[in-house]
Amino acid sequence: MSTEEAPLFEKPPSDKESESELRIVLLGVVEEGKSSSGNMILSPSGEEKPFSTKCPPSAVSKTIGRQRVVVVDTPGLSGIEISEEKVVEDLKKSISLTKYGPHVFLFVMRLNKFTKDHQDAVEIIERTFGKNIMAYTMVLFTDENKLKNQKMSIEQFIDTNSRLRDFIIRCNWRYHVFNLTDKNPDQVTDLLKKITHMIEMRRGTYYTTEMLQEAETALKQQQKQQQQQVQQQVLEV
Repeated sequence: MSTEEAPLFEKPPSDKESESELRIVLLGVVEEGKSSSGNMILSPSGEEKPFSTKCPPSAVSKTIGRQRVVVVDTPGLSGIEISEEKVVEDLKKSISLTKYGPHVFLFVMRLNKFTKDHQDAVEIIERTFGKNIMAYTMVLFTDENKLKNQKMSIEQFIDTNSRLRDFIIRCNWRYHVFNLTDKNPDQVTDLLKKITHMIEMRRGTYYTTEMLQEAETALKQQQKQQQQQVQQQVLEV
């Protein structure tokens, strides 16, 4: 009997069906505007608020322009008293809600220093989905007002924090800035344009079950090597 797990994502019946929608997954630590960003994408006017920090992970779709947009909110990746195994399990369940696999992971964060919480979150994401996930990741900052108050450009702000700059570089300089108190839909339109361009540069590819399986295999090999090293050290004592 095969012990192989069922694929996380469904295979689209046709390329056209997959290409006709945009699938977005929100990632990040708690209390940095992740759920609010999802609400902004789906309803810039604020009339609808499909996501709440107190609700379980969910997927909400809406037609924006001529495109169906699917947004998935995920559990916060820090400040929560549960095991990493449970966090990983919840993450996998969350992204399976995209059905065919996400086109983009938006790492949502405030315009602050890139802290240990952020670094820990990124490490969990990479252990879960593989380092290749950075090719599908864009950073979404949530408090544009901070730039205005400090009279700085986003580029200047990024340059003031070396860790943040390194992370942005790993995302190939893909980022966007939201003002969550502004009802102007143009900031959402601009974000979707950036995501569309990002997908076009990848020739329409998106994160797949095969990529997740490769990440799981790599993690198991790493854990096995670490276990062997520990056993060897014990024998040498």
